[in-house]
Amino acid sequence: MEQLSLTPYAESGKSEQTLPAPSTDQPATASETSEQANVTEIILPAEQVENFQLLLPMLTQLNREERWLAWIDPPAGLVQKWQQHHGIIQHQLLILRSSPQHSAEVLAEKALSAGTCHAVVLWTTGLSRQNTRRLEEASVRGHSHGVILRQRQSRS
Repeated sequence: MEQLSLTPYAESGKSEQTLPAPSTDQPATASETSEQANVTEIILPAEQVENFQLLLPMLTQLNREERWLAWIDPPAGLVQKWQQHHGIIQHQLLILRSSPQHSAEVLAEKALSAGTCHAVVLWTTGLSRQNTRRLEEASVRGHSHGVILRQRQSRS
């Protein structure tokens, strides 16, 4: 089974947490996914992608749960503001950065399906319907919540 190594944010340094890769079981059926999936998409204006006041209550609540809270590609400024103004339960927060080897969507899917994250918050500029569907299926497998924060597309 493939392993995904995730690094939690910690003031004292980095430590690693290894999560199992998503199950290779059959994907959930359409009716199972629609009844159980818990993925929410929030579309923000470009100038509010780091809107601290809008996101703070949601992120703070998600950080109070028993399992991990994973942030994927959060704006650096938001992490610093949240730590300074509200505090972080650091031992329960994973901050993941995408790379050419691991896209943000793949990281989100693996974190959602692993079952060790209560919620996965993904910052992105866009997501295809197919990728959104995969995240919904992963949320069902892992009994996790997904939050997609994306920037509103500019109107040309």
